[in-house]
Amino acid sequence: MNATNWMQGFVRAALAPTVTMTMMLGSTQAMATDPLADLPFRLTGGTPNLDVRLRYEYLKLDSPLAAPITRDAAHATTIRVRLGYTTAAWNGLDSQLEYEGLDTIGDDRYNSLSNGRSNYPAIPDAQVHEVNQVWLRYSGLPNTQIKYGRQRINLDNQRYIGGVAWRQDEQTFDAAYLTTTLIPRTTVQYAHLDRINSFRNFLISGRNTDQVDIDAHLINSSTSVIGKKLNLTGYGYFLDFGTVPGAAVGRLMSNSQTLGLRAIGQVPAGALTLGYSLEYAVQQDWRGSTDRDHRYALAEATVGWKKLKGLAGYEVLGGNGSTSFQTPLGTVHAFDGWADQFLITPTEGLRRIYASFGATVAKASLTAIFHDFAADAGPHFGNEADLLASYPVLDNFTLFAKFAAYFADEFPVVAGQATNVQRGWLYAEYKF
Repeated sequence: MNATNWMQGFVRAALAPTVTMTMMLGSTQAMATDPLADLPFRLTGGTPNLDVRLRYEYLKLDSPLAAPITRDAAHATTIRVRLGYTTAAWNGLDSQLEYEGLDTIGDDRYNSLSNGRSNYPAIPDAQVHEVNQVWLRYSGLPNTQIKYGRQRINLDNQRYIGGVAWRQDEQTFDAAYLTTTLIPRTTVQYAHLDRINSFRNFLISGRNTDQVDIDAHLINSSTSVIGKKLNLTGYGYFLDFGTVPGAAVGRLMSNSQTLGLRAIGQVPAGALTLGYSLEYAVQQDWRGSTDRDHRYALAEATVGWKKLKGLAGYEVLGGNGSTSFQTPLGTVHAFDGWADQFLITPTEGLRRIYASFGATVAKASLTAIFHDFAADAGPHFGNEADLLASYPVLDNFTLFAKFAAYFADEFPVVAGQATNVQRGWLYAEYKF
């Protein structure tokens, strides 16, 4: 049996509880217990939420620069506000409405991908005022929630599915989303996506838009074993983008089916905290796409002692020179370097060797990450160093300083990007 057939069989077995779940839920009768007279009190007795982030971002590109960029540095000072309200539950039903507004402070000395400043390097934080989330949720079935509408969906570590919350305008999805823990020690999740409300703008059919239609089925089933010291997750993500943008973004949004298995565990070691993550996935053609048969592999080890933590890892996204393993709905910023040079996997694939070190000093959190990037089989791309410091001034108010420096090797010769990249951020966030 080849690796693809083995993986498909394993994932189908891991996801088999979904069938059982559907049969059990179908036989459950939800009973209304809250009288109609309580409804006004549940609507007005909910919970508000507020998230404000003020941020300055600096981006510097060294030569060579690709036309039409004539400025080698960009500066963006922006403020983002999210204000929402979630009702109290009535007969298992609740809902949320959340507004998101993003504005520039001062001059637009950066290319937001929609402000017409294409002579500056791109920082995809465009001014926007929109409904960020609006959904209805039903929790009247045993250990089960069904949510419908515009919503935030984060699966596992967000490598494949995430909100890209690092950008000021986060990514949400118009979707139907079911989560259930009806089977002991097991969480089954299924989502059908109709639309991506992206953090950036795309040129689709001659129109500049941050909304991309999609027909996607996401299946994720995880279970805890060995006294909850090991978590196994099987997943299947089936993405059909229909009409997609051109150029490299079109390569990112090519139809695909991805089947994978993820294992996360801990090993007792006295005063130390030892952990590991192992993952393998296969990405193939789906609904008309061609030349797509790539592998993903991850091996990661962590060690913690008191307020210190270290991590080392190896990750590979395969490529064949024309197509490569892509994660178009994931929070890529958290993985492939904060300089954001690999938001789209190069056609040669991407191999990443990395290590990180973290410490808590007084109340401050300090993190340093080092990456080595190369093709899956080919040239060495470059190296990157990432630094982060955060300090909680109050329970709900935190200050951050963040920096990323990418040093290219052979990558700019292949892709025409800047030789070196420096990005820096100073920001403050308040939330409740």
